[in-house]
Amino acid sequence: MIAALNDLSVLVADVGNAYLNAPCREKIWFTAGKEFGSGAGTKIVLVRALYGLKTSGAAWKAHISGNMRELGFEPSDADPDVWMRAATKLDGFKYYEHVLIYVNDILALGEHPEKVMISLSLSEIYRLKKDKKTGKAYAPPE
Repeated sequence: MIAALNDLSVLVADVGNAYLNAPCREKIWFTAGKEFGSGAGTKIVLVRALYGLKTSGAAWKAHISGNMRELGFEPSDADPDVWMRAATKLDGFKYYEHVLIYVNDILALGEHPEKVMISLSLSEIYRLKKDKKTGKAYAPPE
């Protein structure tokens, strides 16, 4: 509704292997098994959050929140998964760009939401999954 009322474009994207982008928030180690070949029996320290760990969701949330702040976005008071940044259209109309994040799904609205997606992907912060049909990492919602 916000996009329609303000004549804004909408793009969606999916972050690939989202949790693996986030550093572990605590020290986790294990003993390497036989699948590690000659390294079997050595102690391994995890440096990245893995799917299945209890704290991985929180680590990912903290990580992407830091990146959103670096891009100039602030979370809304109503919902911390809705990020906003003041912007001005070419015609001088002032509005807020919005980015909604649900786990690894991103929805961006703005006059040029592709700039937000490019900021997140081309700056090598995240690898956005590419659509098999179009080959694009982000697209308008269907």
